[in-house]
Amino acid sequence: MNEDSSSRITAILVVIWEKAEFLIYVLIGLTLLVAALGGLGQLWMIYVFPWIGGHIPLDVLQILDSLLLISMLAEIMQMVKISVTQRRLSSEPFLIVGLISVVRRVLIITAEGSRLMTGDLKVDERAFELMMIELAILALLLIVLVYGIRSLRQQRLDVAQSLREERRQHPEDTPDISAVLGNH
Repeated sequence: MNEDSSSRITAILVVIWEKAEFLIYVLIGLTLLVAALGGLGQLWMIYVFPWIGGHIPLDVLQILDSLLLISMLAEIMQMVKISVTQRRLSSEPFLIVGLISVVRRVLIITAEGSRLMTGDLKVDERAFELMMIELAILALLLIVLVYGIRSLRQQRLDVAQSLREERRQHPEDTPDISAVLGNH
């Protein structure tokens, strides 16, 4: 097999690979969309409509928990969209999903703790200690995630400012828009 046919086969395989990758991302995105819409529908059917009808009290904690899960799905959908449209993987949506999941877990733990404390149940000291340790770890993780998101945003801002400054200092080196678009 000569080099020309080998490079043609490689080019065909790359195109097939890219189309398969695109299809996988689209199917993942559609699945996430169905899950998010299904979660919202389920939330309304289980909590909101019965509450409106006066059949159950409004369980705000459960609704918030469900909404945070749905917002995590929405952020993952954002990651998939970025991957499909820009052909790159961005780290900020991962950090945001982590942040949402930490907040979600903190809310669950504090609700469980408050239910434990207000109930007639005798508080298990070991369980309480474990909850406090988990909350401390989650608080630390929360700080790290917020710092990571802030750092990424600051880095993007710094790059944009340096590019603007470079354009101001060297306008002759800035290509004409028609040259960039390939319109000569």
